[in-house]
Amino acid sequence: MKTNTKKNTPELRFPEFDGEWNLYKLKEISKIERGRFTPRPRNNPIYYNGDIPFVQTSDVVNSNGIISHYSQTLNENGLKVSKLFEKGTILITIAANIGYTGVLDIDMACPDSLVGIICNDGFDNFFLNYLLSIEQERMDRLASAAAQKNINIQFLKPYKLILPKLPEQQKIANFLSQVDQKIDLLSQKVEQLALYKKGVMQKIFSQEIRFKQDDGNDFPDWEERKFKDILHEHKLKSTGKEIVHSVSVHKGVINQIEHLGRSFAAKNTDNYNRVLPNDIIYTKSPTGDFPLGIIKQSHLDKEVIVSPLYGVFTPETKDLGYILHVYFESNINTSNYLSSIIQKGAKNTINITNTTFLSKKMFLPVSKKEQNKIANFLSAIDRKIESAQHQLEQTQEFKKGLLQKMFV
Repeated sequence: MKTNTKKNTPELRFPEFDGEWNLYKLKEISKIERGRFTPRPRNNPIYYNGDIPFVQTSDVVNSNGIISHYSQTLNENGLKVSKLFEKGTILITIAANIGYTGVLDIDMACPDSLVGIICNDGFDNFFLNYLLSIEQERMDRLASAAAQKNINIQFLKPYKLILPKLPEQQKIANFLSQVDQKIDLLSQKVEQLALYKKGVMQKIFSQEIRFKQDDGNDFPDWEERKFKDILHEHKLKSTGKEIVHSVSVHKGVINQIEHLGRSFAAKNTDNYNRVLPNDIIYTKSPTGDFPLGIIKQSHLDKEVIVSPLYGVFTPETKDLGYILHVYFESNINTSNYLSSIIQKGAKNTINITNTTFLSKKMFLPVSKKEQNKIANFLSAIDRKIESAQHQLEQTQEFKKGLLQKMFV
């Protein structure tokens, strides 16, 4: 690729192309049609549950540019009150989530919360989709200036875009589609590894998988163990030197400013709980799919502090702590453990003491060597997931940089 400084040309360009790009209104390069209203109610058998794909706003938002998933289906009656768009049509969201786009992978019916954009001859739908994806944030800002956050066909028709001639459009679109294919493969790899880890964890706890001692003999049977016997509440407080951390479903124990953008800690953190490396933390606050709180092990190599509302415990071994950490990554396992010992208070607050949290039992390995083998096995899978996730994020950043430099 070459670097350009001409007016109306991108920073990066394939060497075989030259000349300036041209300014168009969206209505000059495409046909723009709105979907039709969603039949109500959404489970009405008069309209729904047929064999006609019915795409929703969320399907477009989560499409990564190619819309192949659809949340619902319509029958012939439903189609009469909706609108069918052909494969290759660009769909754009116009309400709530503004300006997200994707290209239909198959024919799909659409509600009136989506607009279809069909390219005229001389314009590539995949290129236009990439170009419109860059405009998403700007469209969202413009929509936010209105009394009700949405856009419409009248907003889209005069929307100005700068495009090259068709051969260059196709070259750019083909190149970016290869990057998208790599992103999709890496996403699938992360998902498959996560599913494998989940399946292995279930087999370990059901005793379908058992590890052997180095001499080939069996480890002792697992025992039903009370948490109070394997988790110690040390009750250490801040020394004033530790940094305030939060606990995230996906990121675990993380710097509060890095995670949330700013600190939400009290001015005086003297009563904040100190967390040692490998400690287990129970947050006691609803988070997403974890309405009863989350349970995580600190994988940091330093001491930090967390809210005094959280329970902090040192596990019998760091390996047993890791096993519990993986077990409680499941919202179902977390709910099963906590539901019988928690009382919900006013405003959905969680009322549970640390003593109550430690009162229940679980079947767990008693041999520290077995704990170590299990933890090492699970952590090896986690390292593979982290590596694939890192590659995915790098590729996504690479694509983001390309979109900024290959378009005007």
